[in-house]
Amino acid sequence: MKKWIALLQVTLWLALWTGSSCADSAIAVGDIVFSDGSIIQAQGLSAWNEACFPAAVVAAVYEDGTFLAIGTHRSENPLPWALEGNGGEITRFSALESWIESAVEGNANQVGFGGVLDGSDSWQIICVQDEEGAKDAERHYPAFDFVNTYAEVHGLTGDVAVGWYLPSIAEVCTIYQNRETINQSLCLIHALDNAASMDGLGTNWYWSSSQSSTRDDYAWFVHYFNGYVSDCPKNFPNLHVLAVKRF
Repeated sequence: MKKWIALLQVTLWLALWTGSSCADSAIAVGDIVFSDGSIIQAQGLSAWNEACFPAAVVAAVYEDGTFLAIGTHRSENPLPWALEGNGGEITRFSALESWIESAVEGNANQVGFGGVLDGSDSWQIICVQDEEGAKDAERHYPAFDFVNTYAEVHGLTGDVAVGWYLPSIAEVCTIYQNRETINQSLCLIHALDNAASMDGLGTNWYWSSSQSSTRDDYAWFVHYFNGYVSDCPKNFPNLHVLAVKRF
């Protein structure tokens, strides 16, 4: 009997530590990740303090139990993938290439991609291939500089501060597909504190980290107005950036 009581106590402690209830411990799209790593369902959000605040919203859950979370802030302004006139703009990063494989093109709800589907190593790949340019990301790779400095700019520390990256085109499409649930959580955070989150994903154009497989100076994007998927010049200045992290 004592053994079962002890086991129940441990289970209850774990549920409280993760911010979940015993009955609803599975991670789901729309759940809110706090700056200390705890996770709650959106409907459980009511208030927080400066020491522990909403850091991300779960955007996708994978079969292996890991999940993708999107930072609560997009880039304040549109940013180019790479600035015109530097090496990264015209360099073909073969290890970042993605291409459309499905029969339905140009629709983030239905398109399927081949090539690189996970963007978590994208910056490391750029650093290897363009070592000099990567030394000054703010100057040469503004979109990547946003995600590289995301944790510092938004006051994240510890484990939650590590591993933010520019999502692949497949991941940007996944976020678009789950946008309604994600938006509900972002809007809830924003309603409680305007400075704590963007007010939903909006209808912006969003960069991916994925290199076009047909043109050296093009990278993939998704337009969140209608889910339009295409590639465009890396120096195009009208696209915003999302930061994501795998947990």
